[in-house]
Amino acid sequence: MKKLGLLLLIILWCAVTVSSCAFFRGQLDRMSGFSNYLEETERYIRNEQWQKAAVSLDKATKAWYRVKPYLQVDIDHDYVNDIENDFIRLRGNIETGEKPNSLALVLLIRNNWRNIGSM
Repeated sequence: MKKLGLLLLIILWCAVTVSSCAFFRGQLDRMSGFSNYLEETERYIRNEQWQKAAVSLDKATKAWYRVKPYLQVDIDHDYVNDIENDFIRLRGNIETGEKPNSLALVLLIRNNWRNIGSM
């Protein structure tokens, strides 16, 4: 029985150390709603509903800060900084109603999030 417990512990340890955050990203995303908020923000930008886009971006940012601690274990901190810097740029573009730049930034954030496990 002790050997089986030890074997299971070793397998679990290997699974956790070998797997990347991509394995957990989907679950974190469902719990936080991060992707949904980004999609919502994109939709509001496309429709030039700037106040709603700002509110949705705030929700996405809060969701990001709930997810971020789990990701920092496995990914390069530069990627975290890039996403956070893009949030700041996006907020400025939304405040000024810059549709092309806002759209480009929200799509960039969504792409980085989608690919974060492979980085």
